[in-house]
Amino acid sequence: MTVSAAHHEPPAFDVREFARTAQGSLRDDLDLPAIAAEPLSHEVARTLAALALLEGATMAHLRNVLVTSTHKDARVTAFLVTWAFEKFWIADALRAIVAAGAGEEPASAGEPDAAPAPTGRVAASAGRGPVRRALAGFTQGWAVVGVHMAVGFVDDRMLRAAHLRVVDVAGSPPLADAVDRILRVKARHAEFFEGEARARLGTSARAARLARRELRRTSWPLGGSALEPAELDAFGRFAFGGDAGRAALRGLEHEIRGLPGLDTRTAASVNASLAALAARPAA
Repeated sequence: MTVSAAHHEPPAFDVREFARTAQGSLRDDLDLPAIAAEPLSHEVARTLAALALLEGATMAHLRNVLVTSTHKDARVTAFLVTWAFEKFWIADALRAIVAAGAGEEPASAGEPDAAPAPTGRVAASAGRGPVRRALAGFTQGWAVVGVHMAVGFVDDRMLRAAHLRVVDVAGSPPLADAVDRILRVKARHAEFFEGEARARLGTSARAARLARRELRRTSWPLGGSALEPAELDAFGRFAFGGDAGRAALRGLEHEIRGLPGLDTRTAASVNASLAALAARPAA
């Protein structure tokens, strides 16, 4: 069943207010001198650097989303553009934290301190380029919007688990405060994605079916190809390896199953891809 966008607007989330209060640079909210006073371990710094790339690898994904029917939903598009803006500044904050933890002067606000991954690799992060996405989206119609909301929610929860793992391992109050500030920005992202996914998947069996298929075949985490293979493997081992990582995956599985129409098989498929990443040996 295809349902028009007019039937999917959970009133609890005010997109106009979200856009009006969009979070720009976070640097003034971070106690970088306190972070610098407690040097980060290599694995924590490496994971934060990976998170900066993953949080910032938004534009390739957004491009693939907005060539489909999703771009016709003005409310969702307004959210996604603001979401991308906030993610840019989250990535900037993470880079500043990594630099401070290494005793280095952070690059200027908003200026990447590393070259982006080659275009072909970033475009491949979602498995399909914009032309194939556009053709697929044409046949999927409005149902594809629910798919994108489910994918966004799962990726957000996945990255949140990695942020929390950093806090647990580092044991640094200044770093914990900085990550908490970032997660407060991300909380609005999760609220929107979850509310929209629930509304759309819950009223369209077709959207739920397409979401199950998309979640099973997506390369997780989104934007993973922005990382060098060794860095992606290290990220997977840190965030989802060991007992703590398995506990995080169980929590993620529970959240995926909580969305309408998403079954145990779908949640297990997502977790299996992350577990496989975590199991890769160090180079």
